[in-house]
Amino acid sequence: MKNINFTITNSMISKIEQIYRIWGVIENAHIVPERQQKLKQTARLRSGVYSTKIEGNRITYADAEKLLAGENIKARPRDEKELKNYMKVLDYIESRESDDTITEKDIFKIHQMTTKNILDPVHHNKRRNQANAVYNEGGGIVYIPPDRKDVPKLIKELLDFVNKQKEISVIIRAGLLHHRFVIIHPFIDGNGRTARALTQLFLYQNGFNTKKYFSLEEYYDTDLPNYYEAIFIGNDFYSAQKKIINSTKFVEYFLSGLEHELDHLKKTIESIKDDEQFENKLIMARLNNRQVHISAYIKEHLSVTAKDLLSQYNVSLATIKRDLDLLIKNGIIKSIGFSKSTRYEPVLSGKGTKKKK
Repeated sequence: MKNINFTITNSMISKIEQIYRIWGVIENAHIVPERQQKLKQTARLRSGVYSTKIEGNRITYADAEKLLAGENIKARPRDEKELKNYMKVLDYIESRESDDTITEKDIFKIHQMTTKNILDPVHHNKRRNQANAVYNEGGGIVYIPPDRKDVPKLIKELLDFVNKQKEISVIIRAGLLHHRFVIIHPFIDGNGRTARALTQLFLYQNGFNTKKYFSLEEYYDTDLPNYYEAIFIGNDFYSAQKKIINSTKFVEYFLSGLEHELDHLKKTIESIKDDEQFENKLIMARLNNRQVHISAYIKEHLSVTAKDLLSQYNVSLATIKRDLDLLIKNGIIKSIGFSKSTRYEPVLSGKGTKKKK
């Protein structure tokens, strides 16, 4: 592909191997349908909130939940429109028929939905017809994208590359798609949101969706200076072009984000599995209310003594110890140590759980 260059580094290879290891764990995880739905809803909302927040939207995650549930919130009208638009974009991504490619039709569809009732009709769902620039918060120019006349050719080259170069890992191509689309900057506004949504669509179209449980946008928003530093290639497209645009830095950043998000998701799933196992044991043991509370207390605090529990309940130490023996017998907790130094801990999978000191 002209005007773009990247190197597959040892760091990339290592990250890709780790990403696919984590991906395998997530794909093979057995989670009850109710919790699956909750994970998907959380990932969708995080995508919507943080992709728009990157562009200056002020709606918080908590307020977004209320807004999408039909409640009134205090927010700028534009912010509400942006968030609702982006949630519809995510609906489109999830419903789009899978064929392992993305097209210009996808680009225009996503941009149209992203900027509906926000962008001036003169520019809505059209490539930019004038010069454009990216500005910092102080109003200074950070980056000047390519001339509008070059945009159609550059977009065609980009789509040809990511759709056809299948010998290159799909997650590397996804990173290249994100980077290249933003620096081409085909629209007068909405380029960042469109790029992030398009990247998600590309991953989904190529089978990398991890059951739709993950979102990268919060990772970007957590440290925006690094996100922008990884994206931009210099003061303007043409001066960078002379040096041959290199996307290695952004692809490494993108893979780091994907690894970070999937690792967080894996730990969340392991925690859910622990909770499910714990709840199932409680049901099977047919415990009374006090014993259920003791189980929950030990699970929350991770390591307690019988005296710790005695201070919580108006019963004798002998009763507490009988309760603990019953919980041990049912595999809900375990005892560590002997006599007065005995401590009681929950029996969990052990993954992603740290003991409190």
